[in-house]
Amino acid sequence: MPIYEFRCSECKKRFSDLLPVGTPQTQVECPHCHSKEVSKLVSKFSRSRSEDDRMDTIADRLDAFGEPDSGQKMRELVRDMGKAMDEDCADDMEEMFESDMDGNLPEDE
Repeated sequence: MPIYEFRCSECKKRFSDLLPVGTPQTQVECPHCHSKEVSKLVSKFSRSRSEDDRMDTIADRLDAFGEPDSGQKMRELVRDMGKAMDEDCADDMEEMFESDMDGNLPEDE
């Protein structure tokens, strides 16, 4: 059974409902105010992407990025690069960026 998203016309709250295909919208009731005046919304869908797909997206962003105009934008890009990796090393990538910006890189032995 698919999950559908609705918005209540009365209380304006958004909610999801697990319904059999073909269920008439008139049978859907807002769980907050119990109104039957609801509108079906267009739902987002999730797409599973491989690490290669995520890295390609980041590479495209890097190509279009040019010179960063602020440290914050560069920090966001580094964080996104970390999230694109399977291990989700966003925190590690951001920490390395901060160390580099502060000039605290470990010296080679």
